[in-house]
Amino acid sequence: MLGPITLLLAYYRCERCGESQKPWDRTLGLSGRQLTPAAQQIVSQAGVLASFAEGSERTLRDMAGLHVSESTVERITEEVGKRVKQQLDAGQTQGPKQDWRWQKDAEGRTCAYVSLDHTGIRQQGPGATRADGKMAAVAMVYNPASDHDPIKPLPHQARYISGFLELDEIGRQLRREAEAVGVMRADQQIALSDGGAGLEEVFKTYFPRAVCILDFYHAKEHLVELAQSLYPADDPARQKWLDARCHQLKHAGGRAVLAHLQGMDLSGSSPTVREVHRKQASYFRNHCHRINFFAPRWRRAPIFFHQRRMASVAKRAVS
Repeated sequence: MLGPITLLLAYYRCERCGESQKPWDRTLGLSGRQLTPAAQQIVSQAGVLASFAEGSERTLRDMAGLHVSESTVERITEEVGKRVKQQLDAGQTQGPKQDWRWQKDAEGRTCAYVSLDHTGIRQQGPGATRADGKMAAVAMVYNPASDHDPIKPLPHQARYISGFLELDEIGRQLRREAEAVGVMRADQQIALSDGGAGLEEVFKTYFPRAVCILDFYHAKEHLVELAQSLYPADDPARQKWLDARCHQLKHAGGRAVLAHLQGMDLSGSSPTVREVHRKQASYFRNHCHRINFFAPRWRRAPIFFHQRRMASVAKRAVS
């Protein structure tokens, strides 16, 4: 991985048929690309972190002393991607089949987590022309740390699936990865999403025992929009109202927030404010069944969804 090495290998050629072979190439996993398996792995990782050019000119040289061209980074990354797709299509999982040691909530129950979301991916047409973006699905099974369990999970206990996939397909793949790490044997399954169309149906199909929870930060975004409409020029008042509603959402649940919104007197407000209020009240009314964060069965479990991390994974996976 850290630079060129010299190998003395036996070379065999058949005089009758003219074919030749180097058995040690196969044993060592070498290919016509003249990169060892370790070098291929790190080149492909560099290829998905940023552009192929940056991987070639900076990342690989600075971190591994590897000098390969931009085209080599592109070719190796795409070859690895094809192999990964073939493995997934063949039903292979992304790691060994071994139960994770799931974190426990305040009542001592083991909690396993899955999540599903969509994120926008910018596209570029031929010749750098403008093209419509696409929505990539991104799913994860993971084992977050809990303040109530003194034994922390092993690092990188997360498996990601992402791509331009139909919801049913990503649901099947997520179920396969979840079974490999023992999600079904946890005391409680928790499924998080941003509330997008069809996501809860995927959870109900492939994880029927899971408690479906709306990501807290997506719910907060709707409160932010309403706060900006209520107090467009009064920053202290807007922040005070938003802090109170977020505290209420986290510690009393979505129904408490909905009750507050329904009880607001907007008789002197503009039509624009009343329309924003109507939309946000409708949002909380529709999602009340999965934003009762204070319910005993959810209490003190790490329930928040790492949206930025998921979006980053999706962008790299489909690049």
